[in-house]
Amino acid sequence: MATTDPLTTYLDQIRQAKLPRWTDLPQFDLYMDQVVQYVNEILHPFGVGDLTATMVNNYVKKGVVKPPLKKKYERAQIANVLVIALLKPVFALDTIASGIDYQLQNRPANQAFDAFIMAFISGVQQANTDFSKEVTINAVNKTDLLNIQSAMVTLAINAVLEKLFVESMVTQVAPAPTAKKKKD
Repeated sequence: MATTDPLTTYLDQIRQAKLPRWTDLPQFDLYMDQVVQYVNEILHPFGVGDLTATMVNNYVKKGVVKPPLKKKYERAQIANVLVIALLKPVFALDTIASGIDYQLQNRPANQAFDAFIMAFISGVQQANTDFSKEVTINAVNKTDLLNIQSAMVTLAINAVLEKLFVESMVTQVAPAPTAKKKKD
């Protein structure tokens, strides 16, 4: 019986994930528990942890997601929750909020969301291409340990650099905070 290394298993898992495009998002408004269940089903293959109602309430409280209307969330709010949930393992909520605001400048939410999803899918495909290759050393195939070690180092370095790049970009494009005046 052939065994599969953990990296290959994970790559297979995320490759099979179904990230929705705008038109695939629910056509009708959802209650909080439905939003949480829907997003968690999408997130599960990535292993990023479960979304909770408390988290969604926090996103609303911080103004990153618009408050629900009559306790229901519309498509744009669900899209924002999904984007936040995918980015939250790496970025602070304020950074994500600034990034979402910037992506929504001069284009509709459906275009911004689809661009994000397509870029994410492309990233998954690239990771599968980059890290599923075998490495040959002196004509001896060293697959499992060397591939995993190499992938870990490369991904860790990319994660740090890309996080720093995105935070720098968000800082450059985000509007300057306005100082609140004290009342005498």
